[in-house]
Amino acid sequence: MSHDSRNSRFTRKSGKKRPNTGDSPAGENPTRKRAYGMRSHGATTQPKSPKNKVPRAPRAGSGREGGSGWLYGAHACNAALANSRRTIHEILLTEQSQTRYSLPKGTIPPKIVLPNVLDKVVGRNSVHQGIAVKAAPLEWPDLEDIADKQEDGGLILVLDQITDPQNVGAMLRLCSAFDVKALVMQTRKAPPLSGALAKVAVGCLETIPVCLETNIANTLQNLQRLGWIVTGLAGETELEMKDAVSGDKNGKGKHVIVMGAEGPGLRERVRKTCDQLAKIPMMSQPVLGQAESLNVATAAAIALYEARRS
Repeated sequence: MSHDSRNSRFTRKSGKKRPNTGDSPAGENPTRKRAYGMRSHGATTQPKSPKNKVPRAPRAGSGREGGSGWLYGAHACNAALANSRRTIHEILLTEQSQTRYSLPKGTIPPKIVLPNVLDKVVGRNSVHQGIAVKAAPLEWPDLEDIADKQEDGGLILVLDQITDPQNVGAMLRLCSAFDVKALVMQTRKAPPLSGALAKVAVGCLETIPVCLETNIANTLQNLQRLGWIVTGLAGETELEMKDAVSGDKNGKGKHVIVMGAEGPGLRERVRKTCDQLAKIPMMSQPVLGQAESLNVATAAAIALYEARRS
């Protein structure tokens, strides 16, 4: 058996090619290697261009200003359908749920779908309660217009890069409960104003102005020029929240309360822009097994309550 015959099996399995001995077709370089996984194309085939790929459908609930988003759940959808300021594009109902919902007159007719269709639209783990509504974003007045019209006793809640839709939805409920004039978030680091957030907000997304601002620190400075007192929540200060928002000589004042993200807290420039920093006093001890801090929505509830009772 020749040396070449002995190694022919190895050559076929490994894919390695022997040096050209003059038997290869003219112009072919036998030592040229093709990248692993690269597909060869013949005269009748063409490589597929990435530009021809079918775009993926957007993730459910990912709509923001400028695009539509899906709302789901009884409270969120009923409030949106009853809101004359909302533009409704589509309504999905399951056969079992269509008798439970009374749609307002003039609403577009709903589509009756199977439950698994709703699961695909809003997410399999989302509790849609048999209804989903695709709606255009709400448009609110500019924050400065809202702030300029308020008399003493006004409240504005500002969220500094809080991204959890559960927390933001809960704080929209707080804004409704404590008559907050606007909820302010940053355009980049904020959850979509639909989906999970709207469900937790149980309809309050329809009534509380949500103002999306590019720069939180600059926004706070604009509010200060309009006569608002800016208080940031921070645990390391000595000033308590009840004293920070107490009434002054001219009345109750107009207060902005700024909440930072859980963990990082307020960013440095936002912190420096605040007129004052205040804390919520806690009786727990800094030891294992006792609360070191509060959930941001819980802390916001206490801060807004203190501002309203002062």
